[in-house]
Amino acid sequence: MDGVRLFDAFRGPHWTLLGAELPGVRSLPAAYGPGVFLIRPDGYVGWAGDSAEGLGSHLARVGLA
Repeated sequence: MDGVRLFDAFRGPHWTLLGAELPGVRSLPAAYGPGVFLIRPDGYVGWAGDSAEGLGSHLARVGLA
């Protein structure tokens, strides 16, 4: 994962999108398995799915799209 620890990637007032196979998104190590995860600024998982399908509608609901 680009030499960045997950804790450091989550630090700050931003949302973090993690995905195993999404271009332009911070990638997960293979050990985490497949999936897409949107981490809230407080460090909790705000959304998770097997693929990015449905992510856009969630982002709209929380005011990020």
